[in-house]
Amino acid sequence: MSWDDAYDAAWSPLLLARGVLDLVHTAESTGMLAALSEPCASDTLAELAGLPEVAVAPLLDALEVNEVVTHEAGMYRLTEPWLVLTGDAATSPMATVLAASDIERAILRGLGRDDYWTMTSEERLVLARSVSPDPFAPGVVTGMGRGLAGDPTYEVLRSGGTLLELGCGVAGRVLAMLQAIPGMRAVGVELSEDLAAEAVRRAEALGLTDRFEVVVTDAATFDRPGAFDRGYWSQFFFAEDSRGPALATMMRSLRSGGVMEAPLLGDPGELAAEPHGQAARERAVFRVVLGSWGVPDRSAEELVAELEAHGFVDVEAGRGPFGNWRVRGRRP
Repeated sequence: MSWDDAYDAAWSPLLLARGVLDLVHTAESTGMLAALSEPCASDTLAELAGLPEVAVAPLLDALEVNEVVTHEAGMYRLTEPWLVLTGDAATSPMATVLAASDIERAILRGLGRDDYWTMTSEERLVLARSVSPDPFAPGVVTGMGRGLAGDPTYEVLRSGGTLLELGCGVAGRVLAMLQAIPGMRAVGVELSEDLAAEAVRRAEALGLTDRFEVVVTDAATFDRPGAFDRGYWSQFFFAEDSRGPALATMMRSLRSGGVMEAPLLGDPGELAAEPHGQAARERAVFRVVLGSWGVPDRSAEELVAELEAHGFVDVEAGRGPFGNWRVRGRRP
């Protein structure tokens, strides 16, 4: 292979992806991306961004070539995927996703220098917002309700049951659930005080404090035996030595017959079938971030075994109500 061939095969895709991401950053931070949800002329976008049109025109051309925008009759507009990514059903706001990508890049480039607790509070908050559903997005709440309605195991919550989430972070998932299922109640346990404070702020803004409580403590010390009908364990953010105590808390907290879930990173079948595919590549990179925080990698089989080792029964891996993969188990 020649140097040119190697460059085209290895370097070019990486440099192009970084360049396009930087252009999207610029379009988002200047307000152009939001404006492009409707057809816009380049001079209007230049005025909005406070930039000369001679600079904005090639930016728009680059976004068009890279299928971020379409161009017709002198007007630019986001393509369908980007309309979805910036719409009211977006799982995370575009600005949050972009900010999180910058933080992940810094983590990867400085591997070993910092851990989760040496990050700034704002960095932790950005990452927490980026990995959980946006509870302020109407489309997210509607989608949450539609997905949960198709899973009969959530009926206990619809009839007034209570959910425990260990490692709730900024509580995006549970706050969306509370809006989608008006009869349920929930308690979120979070060790990080800044994330817990943001969860409370969000609950207040959404008017959900009467049905949602945030407890700032280590999951291992939380103690309300038999008080919950369902549980959710955000296992991606639990380091090795904290996992056993967290599962013991979950077992103790659930009522007999109560079901708990823990998310998996990726589709096991797809990962096995395409070990070098897009999903596997994305998972591998994110695993480096989690590994830098001491979080072990768990396959579906390993997570099933972990729950079984702590007394859960009928443990299985499968698709959750939103197509995501999770492991589910029941307290005897």
